[in-house]
Amino acid sequence: MFSTESRNIIQRISFLKEIIERAFSKTCPNNRCSDIKEGIVKTIDKIRFLPPVYDPPKIIGIGLNYDEYRVLLKYPKPEVPLFFFKPTNTLIGHKEKIILPRGGKWPGTSSKIVFHEYELAVIIGRVARNIDKNKAFDYIYGFTIFNDITAHDIEMIQPGFVLYQQRAKAFDTFSPVGPWIVTKDEIIDKGVNIYNLRILRKRNGIIEGESNTRNMIFKIEEILEFLSEIMTLEPGDIISLGSPPAGPPQGLQPGDVIETEIEYIGTLTNYVI
Repeated sequence: MFSTESRNIIQRISFLKEIIERAFSKTCPNNRCSDIKEGIVKTIDKIRFLPPVYDPPKIIGIGLNYDEYRVLLKYPKPEVPLFFFKPTNTLIGHKEKIILPRGGKWPGTSSKIVFHEYELAVIIGRVARNIDKNKAFDYIYGFTIFNDITAHDIEMIQPGFVLYQQRAKAFDTFSPVGPWIVTKDEIIDKGVNIYNLRILRKRNGIIEGESNTRNMIFKIEEILEFLSEIMTLEPGDIISLGSPPAGPPQGLQPGDVIETEIEYIGTLTNYVI
């Protein structure tokens, strides 16, 4: 987890890597964590996960970036990446609870159809302004999973009108992220093709959506180049890269367990209340 005070750790992580690995080798000799039974190392089921970036400077979502979703919604292919912002109050971590917005007094403050949009996200590692797309990956710290929870019925009050879209995505707990960050060296430097990752959307253990990152309309380097010509990207920024077709059609229900699984990244699980 990175707080406001520790965002610079992202920039300095290359210097810390050797220290971290040395500390790990002492705790877990030969990568065997025999000290778990003594309580030095916690098993994963005993950890409370927080958002891996707890207080990001910006949360940016990319819309209509998977061609099959664009076709399903009958939208024209965008000429440039479409983006929106999400407030930090929406952030929650792995295994935390998504609160469905019910019973608001004002129109557009409660929802009956909430979608689960399952997405790959990048974490920015260096200040980026007017960058060249061919060098865009130099500015990435790592990758994580992002669920862009959306009140679809609010979003469709006036399709294409950005204020309704912002409201539909701004409710507390509407941005589950995690469980962790997979750093760039664990993906790109090991020859993994970031544009050939399987993505699954599950509800209550059943696969309800499947796609692949190859289906993105705008690639990561194009998105970063475009955004950096508009605004300064900062260490800790979360940029979620768009969703394949979302769902379920009837909306999430209290008691649902939703999962997003992305190859080489992990599985992000959340509970709906």
